Amino acid sequence: MNTPDNREETNVCVQKHKGALEFLYGNEVHDINDASTQYHSYLVEPQLRYDFDPFEWWKSHEKKYPLIAELVKKYLSIPATSVSSERCFSTAGNVVTSKRNCLAPENVNMLVFLYQNR
Repeated sequence: MNTPDNREETNVCVQKHKGALEFLYGNEVHDINDASTQYHSYLVEPQLRYDFDPFEWWKSHEKKYPLIAELVKKYLSIPATSVSSERCFSTAGNVVTSKRNCLAPENVNMLVFLYQNR
């Protein structure tokens, strides 16, 4: 039966438990699913060696950083289209015309590069 005395004891226990968590984790108890918490934890990870595969690292750390892993999958994956290569060939076709067919390959490469990065 919930008497006023039992409710007060329950509130005191909850406050003591909350105080212990605050003592262990600081003033705020952070949620693991919080994006900013995951981001800050990711930033303190040691830097990978130059010969280490980032995809393997993310495969092993996907459960630790689930929100960031979604972004990684989106931006580190290989695009499934050939639009960029087709655009490059189209630009090269516009640079090398029948009147400019004697351009040196180095000049064609430079003109295509300049056009694509304008």
